[in-house]
Amino acid sequence: MSDVHVVGERYGFRIESGRSGPQGDDRFRRLLRLLEDIHTSAPLDVVLISGDATDAGRSGEWAEFLDALAAHPDIAARVLMLPGNHDINIVDRANPARLDLSIGPNSRLRKIRALSAIEGVQGSRVHVVDPDGKRIGKTLTEALRPHAAELSRFAARGRPYFSTAASDLWDDVFPMVVPPDREDGLGIVLLNSNTDSHFSFTNALGMISAAQAKAMDAVFAQHPKACWLIGLHHHPVEYPRAAKVLSERIGTTLVNGNWFLRRLMPMAKRAILMHGHRHIDWIGECGGLVIVSAPSPVMESKNDASTYFYIHTLEIGADNCLRLLVPQRVDVPGETPEYERSVVEGVVPRAGIEPATP
Repeated sequence: MSDVHVVGERYGFRIESGRSGPQGDDRFRRLLRLLEDIHTSAPLDVVLISGDATDAGRSGEWAEFLDALAAHPDIAARVLMLPGNHDINIVDRANPARLDLSIGPNSRLRKIRALSAIEGVQGSRVHVVDPDGKRIGKTLTEALRPHAAELSRFAARGRPYFSTAASDLWDDVFPMVVPPDREDGLGIVLLNSNTDSHFSFTNALGMISAAQAKAMDAVFAQHPKACWLIGLHHHPVEYPRAAKVLSERIGTTLVNGNWFLRRLMPMAKRAILMHGHRHIDWIGECGGLVIVSAPSPVMESKNDASTYFYIHTLEIGADNCLRLLVPQRVDVPGETPEYERSVVEGVVPRAGIEPATP
């Protein structure tokens, strides 16, 4: 899933949905209850949140997100996440296009918040690539431990002249990797596809750095028989559908998407790419690489309308090719009087999952 856009106020309005969209974070909590219900009967391996966990990367929003996960420890233990543009590039929820000076502390503070939350969720389960860029190295928790005191001081003071650790570490910890459990198993690569955005004309620019691509190549070379699930926030290609508004075609895709996909072509049969960002439900192929876009289970709806997400099953065939099987759709109910009454009466139906159209 992607783009849950947690807000820090009980009745807060999200930047992109305003008064028409889901208020507060009740829908995200309902989503987690559905996941726990499903997991009880059909255990899940991974819950991937491909960016924009928060609406504006504020401390209160991260606190709400982590509190919601804490109520479902079995699900939290399976969550893998990566940063979206709302997590690190939104300066002010009241004025998303506000100027953010590169010499100010705000950008680094947002990165520290995101990195702290990511470490808290998955720090012991993901690895970084060694500084020499040739092999999978320490866990994220181990990599951050020597810098914890400096990051804490900077977060407390917010003085940019006393620390560059946040910016340096941010670049060094991506990609994050879950190695395959056997040489021909499935591994997971989590990328940071955000660019620094000091003036937020779009605040949504995406790019995969050459350093991340090189590190990813090294990971693939270290496990030459493995298959890979690759997660990022931005979509690498535009979809073959009409845009509703001009803003959907300006500065939202990966700036270097063509280059990135060409780098991945040798892995086309052994990798599947999953992303968020556009809130669009779409599965397609480019250059032989399967691309899966996650719909937002929170955005793009009225408060009383249902939203949905998918459970995907991946299969490694005898030919060592990775296949995406028919996904199962899970509906998240809206805030209707009938649903609220069922919650009060304790008769909420168990979660159901239905096969999606292939």
